[in-house]
Amino acid sequence: MKSSHGTVRQLAAALQQQAVDAGSSTPSVRGADWRLATVDTVNVGGTVVTDDGITVRRLETYTLPLVGDVIAITQSSSGNWLALGRLSSGDPGWTTPTLGTGYIQGNTSTQGNNNGPIRYRKINWQGGWWMEWDGGATRANGAQTANILSAALAADLRPAARASFVIARNATSISGVSLSTSVVHSLKVDFDSDGTVQLISAAAGATETNWLSLKGIRYPLD
Repeated sequence: MKSSHGTVRQLAAALQQQAVDAGSSTPSVRGADWRLATVDTVNVGGTVVTDDGITVRRLETYTLPLVGDVIAITQSSSGNWLALGRLSSGDPGWTTPTLGTGYIQGNTSTQGNNNGPIRYRKINWQGGWWMEWDGGATRANGAQTANILSAALAADLRPAARASFVIARNATSISGVSLSTSVVHSLKVDFDSDGTVQLISAAAGATETNWLSLKGIRYPLD
């Protein structure tokens, strides 16, 4: 009799465990859930595949997915998967590049009209990747204009098409025009898809561009 009771208890325990196992693996029983995953493959059509083989549809706000992204994914009670988006890796921080010959990084006292050093960072803004610039520099007469940097920007920091802006520079008069002091106080800068930062008309006016500011510039990378 004891043996019979023991067998019944074992059977009941086994059935209970099977129910738990089934519930933990069946969305309709378990309900909605979420967890972290790493992107292994980026598909066309709005889906990614995680490193454990789950195909997940991206939300519209999860743009520019990359292999290696750590993302939050969720599963509905019907079994459908959604990628909520990329997790932050913290403050992207600023990079201070080396400038080309004839340029001195700005500071807060004597160089670059006190705009601080030229620096940049890649940021994710409203679901897309952008480049943001800050600071200024002092420029010597005749300094190169094809690229104010000592080297081209890395491929993932370049705009898909040229990004052009009007920026501040030291004020000067227009050559040959009397009483025109401070008429010229800006010039054009082109951020090109080859990674160069080019000054346009740096020598316009009676005095060349001797300081310039990139503070506040932002452009999309896609």
